[in-house]
Amino acid sequence: MSDPLTDDFRTAAVTAGETISLSDDHKKVLLRELGPHEVVRALYHDGWGYAVLTRKGLILFRNLLAPKATRVAGPLRILRRAHGMFDSVEILVDGKPHKLHGSKIDPKGELLEAAGELLPSGSPLRPGGGKRSFTWMRRHPVSVSSLAAAVLIAGVSAGPGQDDAVATGGTDRPLTVPDFRGVSLAEATAQARRGSWRVAAADASSAYRTVTPAQAGWRVCFQSPSSGGRTPTSGTTLTLYAVPKDEPCPSQLDGTRRVVMPNLVGERYDPSARVLDDLGLGRVVRFHAHTGQQLDDRSQNLGDWQVCRHQPEAGIEVPVTTQVDLWLIGPGVSCTAPSPTPKPKPKPKPKPQPKPRPEPGGQATPKPKPRPQRSYDSTSGGGTTGGDDTGSTSGGSSGDGGSSGGSSGGSSGGSGGTIGGVGFGQPCSPVGATATTSDGRPAKCFMGRDGAARWGYNSG
Repeated sequence: MSDPLTDDFRTAAVTAGETISLSDDHKKVLLRELGPHEVVRALYHDGWGYAVLTRKGLILFRNLLAPKATRVAGPLRILRRAHGMFDSVEILVDGKPHKLHGSKIDPKGELLEAAGELLPSGSPLRPGGGKRSFTWMRRHPVSVSSLAAAVLIAGVSAGPGQDDAVATGGTDRPLTVPDFRGVSLAEATAQARRGSWRVAAADASSAYRTVTPAQAGWRVCFQSPSSGGRTPTSGTTLTLYAVPKDEPCPSQLDGTRRVVMPNLVGERYDPSARVLDDLGLGRVVRFHAHTGQQLDDRSQNLGDWQVCRHQPEAGIEVPVTTQVDLWLIGPGVSCTAPSPTPKPKPKPKPKPQPKPRPEPGGQATPKPKPRPQRSYDSTSGGGTTGGDDTGSTSGGSSGDGGSSGGSSGGSSGGSGGTIGGVGFGQPCSPVGATATTSDGRPAKCFMGRDGAARWGYNSG
């Protein structure tokens, strides 16, 4: 289950930086108490409870079983600066002291001191201050009488028109708040202290970095109280909110830190990554400069690769939450991608030969079978006709001059010759011719379906 403080931008930074752990009930109450844009700066132990520091002041949690939040508006009244074994800072809330300590982000209580002002040692607001004053007056009656007489004489001697002399001439005269925005933090601190201001310093952005009033290299972005106003006493603390000089001011107090994108083109990846990390630009994505494919530094060593280009470009002000895209190339390789090698054209494929078309009727004409050869009888000299004879013969003449009746299937070549018959299914010609088979059956030449003429039985 995720931590609700980690998932909320108002408490994510303090959750990552602090070691103090709140219960689930405390977390729920804290998130309900915070404003929409109220970011938590630090977390402290407060006896058996806790204290949460924001820009608006403190939120105290006193009941551990059923936590309830108590608001303490700023500026805080500081009774004692960091002291003791735990570097506790003692503040005054509703006349009662609270010792705050244990913050990892603010171990010396500097953020607490910047959010408040130290009460003078003789302030009647300090616990027991009125009782101590009364005890002193009772023990020093002569001094009290002399002091009262001096005040009375001073009041009588002051003539008309001199009513404001004490008010304006003393150390508690009202002061006009100067404008230190854009001024070096160290210079602004020196000027403010010369004007009898108490000075505190804090980070102007949401990074909450530790900064001291005299720290060099920082520039003032905001201040509290605002310039142009008048403060009732000279002991008011002036808080200066600053950022490093080479860093742009955030758009508002506690706003997202902004930086100027450096020029990394031509640099190695390792030092470039360190520069980005120092600026707070931790979201870096790497791409191959030629192919554009995303690179993974865990699977290959990118330390010596060269930066070819990056987005955002150099010189642009960006928030630290911006993603930086780097296009890299390996050592010794030019950032300019080589021209692609042209591919050879494929050889043309031969056109297929057309298939032969079948003749009409769907079947090829078969070759005719060879005709049977005519044979002659050795005794009579007569011949038999082949299958292409007409099948009708005349009677042959005999040696004695007699005649014999011939069969319808052939003619004799001499006396006593016979005709061999045709066979059914054999080729014939012409269509319609008649003959007899060798066994005496009538035959006729018919045209078959395949376009070839053959002998068949003559039923007519």
